[in-house]
Amino acid sequence: MEDIRALKEGDTLIFEQVYNAYNEKLYFYFLKHTRSQLWSEELLQTTFVKLWRYRGGLSVEHPLSAQIFRIAKTALIDLMRQQRQHREFLQSYTTELLHNDQHTAPVNKDAVLHLHQEMDKLPPVRKKVFMLSRIEGFSHKEISSMLSISPKTVEVHISKALKQLRRALFLLTII
Repeated sequence: MEDIRALKEGDTLIFEQVYNAYNEKLYFYFLKHTRSQLWSEELLQTTFVKLWRYRGGLSVEHPLSAQIFRIAKTALIDLMRQQRQHREFLQSYTTELLHNDQHTAPVNKDAVLHLHQEMDKLPPVRKKVFMLSRIEGFSHKEISSMLSISPKTVEVHISKALKQLRRALFLLTII
């Protein structure tokens, strides 16, 4: 109860103690569900950022551990929904390209499949930034805010992703 009150008041020492007490448990909780070190680390960071950001809404009537794990579970569900939306979009986009209706230009099916394979090879954060920018249409500023990275870092990720994808497509045209 005292920890919750101190957190609500913005006590950074208590926040650090809470982080030290729960970070490992949360990390392995996320790792069990995502099977990814990178996603587990990102979810861990998201959980503690949300805990700090919304600390004023913490309840002294419920154990802190339950409230932290509720935030963690919500972050995990959000990530899973986002990943499902990305997969569904890629599937529909690929289907549309492969069926070449009147509104799309003729496309080499092998090139499309190769492009998707290359996108899957991008590092997870770079792929996420690229998808948010090029497919979902978010601005660099919006992406930097969502992922807690600088707009310049967003630019670098997009630039490197484009470079890697262009190189892969160029190599495919040579072969």
